[in-house]
Amino acid sequence: MENQNRPNLFNYATSELSQDAFICWLAAWADPKWKDADPALHQAGRDFVASMIRKVKLEYDPTSIKTVDVRRQVKFLDVLIEVNKDTPDKLAILVEDKTHTGNHSDQLNRYFKQVGEAGYESDQMIPIYFKTGYQSNFDTLGEFKPYLREDCLAVLLEHKKAVRNAIYEDFLMRLEQMQTVVNQFSNKALNEWGPLDWQGLFMVLYETFSKEDNKADWKYIPNASGGFFGFWWDFLGPATGDYWSYLQWENDKLCYKIGYSDKFYGAEGWENKAQEFKKAWSEVLLSIDPKLSKKHTKISQTMTVAKLDKALSVKADGKLDLEQTISKMVNAQEVLQQARQQINSSGK
Repeated sequence: MENQNRPNLFNYATSELSQDAFICWLAAWADPKWKDADPALHQAGRDFVASMIRKVKLEYDPTSIKTVDVRRQVKFLDVLIEVNKDTPDKLAILVEDKTHTGNHSDQLNRYFKQVGEAGYESDQMIPIYFKTGYQSNFDTLGEFKPYLREDCLAVLLEHKKAVRNAIYEDFLMRLEQMQTVVNQFSNKALNEWGPLDWQGLFMVLYETFSKEDNKADWKYIPNASGGFFGFWWDFLGPATGDYWSYLQWENDKLCYKIGYSDKFYGAEGWENKAQEFKKAWSEVLLSIDPKLSKKHTKISQTMTVAKLDKALSVKADGKLDLEQTISKMVNAQEVLQQARQQINSSGK
């Protein structure tokens, strides 16, 4: 990586507010009034704005941009970029900006409705979920279109040689560092892994297993003992719908789990029934695969009924064997399927 011999502003300014500021700053350069101030940066700004618009309007031409007005925290939206305001071809780019957090509380749908009430028709709004951090699926975005680190990098790299600006170069370098680090897990010994390595692995596993399993997902799970990165997949429940069984990585621990429905959870006598389920599942799983062990946990809405510690496959040099790990996951699915068949036949 270039220019590693100097401090990078965005290694310190890591919050979403700092990223908001960069988005606003680069988008503002797209306004034609700044064309002569820095032609290269102006063109980068125009392509940046156009790249967001193209998430909705695929053939949008940057030469259509006549004015750009940028505002922050409009009706709680992170960034509002108004293109050609007060003209028939006006557009409003609604930017909900995230680094490593996700959307919540139906916030995106609220923002879309609020900006619509401010005078924009639905075909004039460009709702963008700007995400430079790490996230698995984007199924809860509603009208918003994901604009990811790769999208931003493509624009910034295109103008890398022409633009001579420290802010631009620092932000680009920060994104390149993130892109590189998250792909390094395969080249590091497992005992040297940090949070980004787990995220890198689980993104690969998500791409592998989500093709056939739309419930596969991953994220960081906080808890009292310090939290972990989890990846879960292979959900299936009995016809009653009282509970479902699934598999989950908790860092390098492979867990066979049960989750109870909201209707079942908290109903009268549910804890006794849940204890029966846990005992039955543990016995069946350990009989199928003696390498598994029980996990002694309190009865809760999700429970581990069997586990395999240090389950990731490792090569002689201490690095992850990804192919063997995926093979082990497929085998775990087969074990779980056998257990389901036995549990179903027993009437549980």
